[in-house]
Amino acid sequence: MSGFSWIDALVLIGVALITLPSAAVLLLQSLFYLRGRGYSGGGEEEGVLRGDVTVVVPVRKEPPELLDEALGFLASTPVAGSLDVIVVSDDPPEALPGIQRILEKWRSRGLRASLIWRRSPRGFRTGALNDALRLGRGRYIYVMDVDSRIDPGFLPEAASLIDKGAVAVVARWRSRGFDNRLSEALSASMEFIVDAIYVGRASLGLPVFPVGTGTLYRRSYLLWVLGGWDEERLQDDMEIGARIMRLGGRIVFLNHRVVRLDVPRRLRSLRVQQERWAYGATDVALARFTHIAGSPQPLYAKIEALAFLLQYVPVLTTLIGFLLAIPLSIVLATDPFRVYWYLGLPWIIAAGLYVYAFTDSLERRGWDRWRALVNLGRVSAATTSLSPTVSWAVVRALARRPFIYKRTPKGRYEGGGGRGWRTPWELIMGLAAAVSAALLVAAGGLYTGLWSLFYSLGYLYSFARWGDDILYG
Repeated sequence: MSGFSWIDALVLIGVALITLPSAAVLLLQSLFYLRGRGYSGGGEEEGVLRGDVTVVVPVRKEPPELLDEALGFLASTPVAGSLDVIVVSDDPPEALPGIQRILEKWRSRGLRASLIWRRSPRGFRTGALNDALRLGRGRYIYVMDVDSRIDPGFLPEAASLIDKGAVAVVARWRSRGFDNRLSEALSASMEFIVDAIYVGRASLGLPVFPVGTGTLYRRSYLLWVLGGWDEERLQDDMEIGARIMRLGGRIVFLNHRVVRLDVPRRLRSLRVQQERWAYGATDVALARFTHIAGSPQPLYAKIEALAFLLQYVPVLTTLIGFLLAIPLSIVLATDPFRVYWYLGLPWIIAAGLYVYAFTDSLERRGWDRWRALVNLGRVSAATTSLSPTVSWAVVRALARRPFIYKRTPKGRYEGGGGRGWRTPWELIMGLAAAVSAALLVAAGGLYTGLWSLFYSLGYLYSFARWGDDILYG
């Protein structure tokens, strides 16, 4: 290591930040998937509702037609008579007459439905959930987004499991459908991600986190043991999952029961969603670290739970590594990806295994291999292009800076134009990476240049495909 300078050390750190955290995530998800391939999910085929279910539908600037469809779906289920539906609105006063008309329509058809209007949206979504938790009358409580549709058999089966000691029961997430390239890619990705981080983790007996819509809880446990959702936290499902873990509560995952929900159709909608999720998950990792560390779980389960909550951090480390290693490599005319090949090798192996796991997951669900590969490329490009947004969200969470809750646009709000010109960081990053690739290859840094070119493609593809969503916020 003679002549190894502090600048060389910075380049080495940059390469390590690019490769190792991402390799760990890719490898872990791939191994979880492979472990869970034969797991069907625990539970009974049938169950019985021995009490009412309080169904909470939080709304804020949601398209009225989606609320109407959601209540119509609930009214059509076989267990409609056992549902106590509470719509919690954080909308402005002028929206209330329309919401009330929708509720009156379905009340006249036999659905028990009531409205809570919050003049001041304290705690945003978690505050809305707490108000319904305290005012609800059900033995169980279920949170339903206006775009989600639960398997009708889930509630009775989940209720029976809760009656036998479970604190919460989680259904499998699945897309309601797709009609463009982005929504198809996200639908495909959702199948694999659930197979990996829910089916795989459940098959290993690791703690399962609730999901925001698709989880039935024992209402008395949430109300009297946990004291409701933490209104200081943005990610209500992961936060309450960490506290359940601390108390040793059992959460069951049912792979054969499905909740279907809309996936974003526009890149700007995905940006809003991923920014909120990245901040929320990282924030929970910090705020609930002692809960997880002090839980009765084995040490490996605690480490894995924290890794799950910190899943967005590798996006930040990759961006930092790029900003650190690539400019210095250009200045020094070096090829660190060739010099430190042993850091890139784990990433290559993990990426290859991830491609196999992703395509195998979709092939088992009827997708052909080429279509699976195309959608893996699309979703990889879209998520790469969101790196600046996600990274900034993680930094704000790590710095304990406040974050204003933003709902993911749906329905008519998703299809409209943006709010105005925004700084196109995605395009800037793509061009910077492409120019860096050319400079590196010209200077003899072939391997580092090829990686920089590969990194640029996600940004540039996203701009070519979804340029309006990048230029207009």
